[in-house]
Amino acid sequence: MISSTSSHSALIVTLAYHYKDLVDYVRHYFGDRHFAYEVVHDVCLQLIEHPPEKVIHTPLAFLRRAIKNRAIDLCRNDERQRRYINSVAEIPDIHAHDTDGAAILDFTQRLEALKRIIENLPPRQQQVFLLHRLHGMPQLEIAQELGISRNMVTQHFSRAMATIQRTWHWE
Repeated sequence: MISSTSSHSALIVTLAYHYKDLVDYVRHYFGDRHFAYEVVHDVCLQLIEHPPEKVIHTPLAFLRRAIKNRAIDLCRNDERQRRYINSVAEIPDIHAHDTDGAAILDFTQRLEALKRIIENLPPRQQQVFLLHRLHGMPQLEIAQELGISRNMVTQHFSRAMATIQRTWHWE
């Protein structure tokens, strides 16, 4: 009988051995190589931090299923965030009559520029940035929600902020 510990070891060995194939597998379905690496990396971290309790008899099939499911989840989250950003952008400004047209135009242009920058962030950076800044979630809670380490959340958030500061020019 195979123990769950040896099954977990076999899973990690299979992941390491087939890493490139698994990245190509995700890229085949979703098209983006960076996204594919992120998905495989997420699953790898999840397996290391939370090994499966049940014995895995076919590690490669299990990994492909887990990776494809994770990619689908990330795509759905990105789409949900995109819809939220678009819905927030459509909220009318009820105080517009109190300011002049130039200030409104300036604000709208700055907001649109920031929105484009956020939309162009890599998916994980965008997700972490929105959860932290827009939803006010603490980094530890984001880490638990996304199944990544707090250090990774900090790195994604720092990179997102650096990109925003570097590319969003305001006077």
